[in-house]
Amino acid sequence: MPQHARRLKVRRKDLRKPDEFETLTGQAVDWAQKNRPIVFAVAGVAIVVALAALGIGRWRNSRNEAAATMFVNAQSAFAASNWTDAAARFADVAEEYPGAPFGRIAKLYRAHALARQGDHAAAATAYGEYLASDPPTEYLRQEAVLGLGHAKEAGGDSAGALDAYTQAGALGGPYRTEALLAAARLQAASGQMNEARTIYESLLEHASDEDTKALITQKLAALNATHAAAK
Repeated sequence: MPQHARRLKVRRKDLRKPDEFETLTGQAVDWAQKNRPIVFAVAGVAIVVALAALGIGRWRNSRNEAAATMFVNAQSAFAASNWTDAAARFADVAEEYPGAPFGRIAKLYRAHALARQGDHAAAATAYGEYLASDPPTEYLRQEAVLGLGHAKEAGGDSAGALDAYTQAGALGGPYRTEALLAAARLQAASGQMNEARTIYESLLEHASDEDTKALITQKLAALNATHAAAK
């Protein structure tokens, strides 16, 4: 048996002594009894804070649910091609619930509805407003920039459209190929054949499916044919 274990002796009077936990607990109880007003005040503040947090949470949930309901109704109008009604409904969601997730994305869908309606100037402005609100994800930003490009092109602003398509193509997201194809098309239309070819060749190099490769190959061949005929 180790020597230190042999020397360890526990006396009966030591067992009767209060341990540290009991001592501190007793001191705390004594302090609380002597300072009841402070204890009650602190407890009251804690209860108020807890109730306020609970109330705010319920209020936010209620607003989010209301915004979601309005958004679904607006989306139904959008799906039915009622562009004017959809744009107005999305605007209502964004105005009434600007801080709710559905309130923020309603700005983007309002821009989509305005673009489908044919009001390209208003759509471009709406896309710009959504982008200024700092979209929460890169793919939503890309979607908005691509929409801005389409709106500017439809409105006759080819330079602005090319800039938007190029920006959208530089972002990571599902609309990269569509944006760069549009950028290449505008480059070719303005006589910038080398720039357009560079875009097509880069897309072809990174294309992952056969349909996309076939489409880009076709466009690249048409571009080269046009360029050769112009010489």
